[in-house]
Amino acid sequence: MMSKVATLCYLVAAAYATNFVSSFTIPTLKSKTTATSRSNQGQNYNLALDLLHPLRHSLYQPNVSSRSNTFLQSQTTQADFTNTDKATTPDIIGTVALLVPSSDQPSKFGSKSPVQPPSYREAAEQLARKIKQFSDGRIAAQVVTPSDVDTSSVLNSNALIALGLTTPQDVQFLSRTFRERRTAGEEEASSTQSLKMCQFAVDCGDNNYAPIVGPYDEANPSVVSEIAPWSDVASGKRLATQMKDLFDKQTSDEFALALMLFFNRFIDKIPWVQHSIDVTWEKGLGNVEEIYNMVTKCGPCITKCLADENCKACIEALDEIDTRDQVASYRTVVSYESELLRDFSLCILQKNNIFGCTAEVPKIPYVKPLGAFRGKEMTKDIAKGIMIGHLEGCGDAALEGCKELDVSWKVACGANVAYDQFPSQNQLFYPSAKGDSMWYDPVFRVETIDGRNVWCKRHYRVRNEKVPGTFRFSVLDNGVTSDEFWTIVDVAEDLSWIVFHYAGAAGAVGQRYIGGLLCTPDGTLPPESEMEKIWDVLRSAEIEPWELFVVDNNDTSPGALEAGPPPLDFYRKTASVIG
Repeated sequence: MMSKVATLCYLVAAAYATNFVSSFTIPTLKSKTTATSRSNQGQNYNLALDLLHPLRHSLYQPNVSSRSNTFLQSQTTQADFTNTDKATTPDIIGTVALLVPSSDQPSKFGSKSPVQPPSYREAAEQLARKIKQFSDGRIAAQVVTPSDVDTSSVLNSNALIALGLTTPQDVQFLSRTFRERRTAGEEEASSTQSLKMCQFAVDCGDNNYAPIVGPYDEANPSVVSEIAPWSDVASGKRLATQMKDLFDKQTSDEFALALMLFFNRFIDKIPWVQHSIDVTWEKGLGNVEEIYNMVTKCGPCITKCLADENCKACIEALDEIDTRDQVASYRTVVSYESELLRDFSLCILQKNNIFGCTAEVPKIPYVKPLGAFRGKEMTKDIAKGIMIGHLEGCGDAALEGCKELDVSWKVACGANVAYDQFPSQNQLFYPSAKGDSMWYDPVFRVETIDGRNVWCKRHYRVRNEKVPGTFRFSVLDNGVTSDEFWTIVDVAEDLSWIVFHYAGAAGAVGQRYIGGLLCTPDGTLPPESEMEKIWDVLRSAEIEPWELFVVDNNDTSPGALEAGPPPLDFYRKTASVIG
């Protein structure tokens, strides 16, 4: 799969937009600047002032971090952890109720999958699992219908999300429930408890039922949200717009992301979205320190980037999005890749970690690796051969059935909304000349935001983990190190298909991600007779078939022809390999 680390790397440069005015003076910065070299002193000081101008009205408003007093029993089992012998049950910090129709009906989820859309109940059950995954098991979610005997959770949960309610009876229940929650929130308006409520109606007809996010209530808008952008109510209003956009995309990843943003802002820190490199009102004066450090520590990189048309275009494009939205940010970054951007992120993020980001590889869900292949217990050598798949020139490391192709595998479909929608996804796994490690080169086509078709490529080091069939991937991608844990979930004995699961993190940008891949030798879906087994394999990794995105691997499509031949051997031709 492709590296995820670049998605947050460049939005820091949004602070350097060309319309910034150098009229904001902070004396303390001037004294600090004297510690820099005299040759850069004047340039860096003036640049810092330019960058700080938009913050001239910013006030410090720390995020609410108190925990919710409302609890909903978790519907999920105790988490298993890949690298620990003893599993622990995390503290529940908040709850979500997913309200679905009384009578099942098809949803709008899974529009790009190889299967029919799920019902709203089926979708909600998977969304509850995704919420658990993204929150490390700290947010409990429950699926409820208006006809259930016990519907107390719709009133008691921190977040209530209604999905697809359109019948008169269901709409009546929805309206009454939203009204009761709103009344309860108004009664607690003077307490911090009012910050802990959220409610949305998604795909419930033309009425949006006036969402609530923390202290912001669309039905009762406050003038404070307009005149005090640093306030909690203004923060809630901005978040309401962002959450609605994410919900409307009807994907499980973006649905869960929207809820993580709410809990992180108004209840407790959620590592999945805790870190941001944007200049935001929520950070308050913390923006000042970050920008000052960027300028004083990486001034030359910033100057070079702003002087380059491509680098500057990337900055302007990223200025329009939230870096925690991996879909938008990753597509933008790969549209403008360059050495200048790489050097910029290497200095800002990897070397100096200006934003103090951290991230660990997710441990939920735990995915059991394949234990045997062709009647033999799985070994590291067999697992290596499975990864090599059908790649030519790997000698004895390849297994019987290798087709000697120019790729190991092609991605037929993937389960991560940000990274598995790219067309023409090629995978090359091949042994290193020294030790037991391998190389992994993903080569994929990108339809850039300005309409071009280009090839992108990465070069990963792959090392065996303790359990055969599991691997640790690492890469320095666009100046930032990414760490990933891969699992061979299952593979056909004739190597006609394989299912991978991956979980990764890029600590320097505070980014985490999970996903899965169904791969074949030519990138087409396996025969229908195999699909039910494959769907069960994916479900064992907590991935539903409707979450998959079918990859366009048509070599004769207009986009593929425009991009030209893929640079499959770009790294391999210079690497020392066996065979």
